[in-house]
Amino acid sequence: MNKPAEGFTLIELMIGVVILSIVISIAAPSFSRILAEQRLRQVSSELRMSLTLARSEAVKRNTSVVLLPRSGGWASGWCLESNSAASSCSATPISEYVANTSTGITAAGGISSVKFNAWGRASNCPKFELETTAGSDTCNICVYVESDGRIVSETGTCASSCPSSGSETPWFEACG
Repeated sequence: MNKPAEGFTLIELMIGVVILSIVISIAAPSFSRILAEQRLRQVSSELRMSLTLARSEAVKRNTSVVLLPRSGGWASGWCLESNSAASSCSATPISEYVANTSTGITAAGGISSVKFNAWGRASNCPKFELETTAGSDTCNICVYVESDGRIVSETGTCASSCPSSGSETPWFEACG
């Protein structure tokens, strides 16, 4: 008696590959959107933490503290300097962030620095626009500092005036 062959036939294998490719093609756009929102989450969280640290250091030291872009602009990262007259990052900043993602960061209005005074306040409502792409969608978040020093985020591009409220999870559905 002949024993049946074990394994898959070529037809069964080809059907499995076709089904797998269909599932992957359906899931890929959603996955790229999740990755884009994760990039925004990471960079906006780093920026918010740096701004919060700058504010708390200014209050703690009872002097002005400044957040500056690294050489190459805000998209390259930033540093926190205790010398309020600093115009560039020193060799020994209080804190520093080096960007390693493809999220573009621009300071609305061409802000060259964010200075917090001894009371933890920043003037002129500094705003940062974070942007990345997911397939054909562009994802945007606006991070800004209110006049009282609170750091707030919103989905979308920055408005011309400082909004009065923001969201704790602005990266959620920032693409679309």
